[in-house]
Amino acid sequence: MSIVSETEMKEFFQRLIDSVAELSTQASKVDGLVEQVQRLSERLNNVEQENHNLHSQVADANNTVARMDSEINILRIQIENERAVNQSLRDTIVQRDAGVQSLEQSFRQEQDSHKITTSERDDARQKVNELERVINEANDRVAQLSSDRDNWRNKADDLDREATELRQRLNRVQAVLQPLQAVAEVA
Repeated sequence: MSIVSETEMKEFFQRLIDSVAELSTQASKVDGLVEQVQRLSERLNNVEQENHNLHSQVADANNTVARMDSEINILRIQIENERAVNQSLRDTIVQRDAGVQSLEQSFRQEQDSHKITTSERDDARQKVNELERVINEANDRVAQLSSDRDNWRNKADDLDREATELRQRLNRVQAVLQPLQAVAEVA
């Protein structure tokens, strides 16, 4: 058995002190990294919730667009019906005008009928104009909703990318922390 010299003992204890100091420094770094990981994890959860909310808003916008499309189709059908009524009224006017030429008495009767028909035609035109205005407003609204939907989709895509980047950063930080935590546990 060999005797350990005082110098060897001092060197041994100095190495031991240096190792303890190094482990203490690493432990404080690990604590800081754990806190950063927790903040990143909270941020990721917030971004994922915001992303979920945006997806929900996009779905709502899509539902509104579908509803507006349905309303536009109904309005188009109504316009076609009104145009058919309008054409029918025009045909009636033509028939009445032919009857006016045949008899004076019929002329008076047909003139009254013509006034009524003209009034109905004007009402029909007014309805057609109103329906066309409504369709134009609906088309403008659909265009706005489509633009809003596209904006929300872009925001959702940006948030998806940010969430992916944050997950990757979190994974890298956790990969760095795992060996440091193992060293801290050994000490």
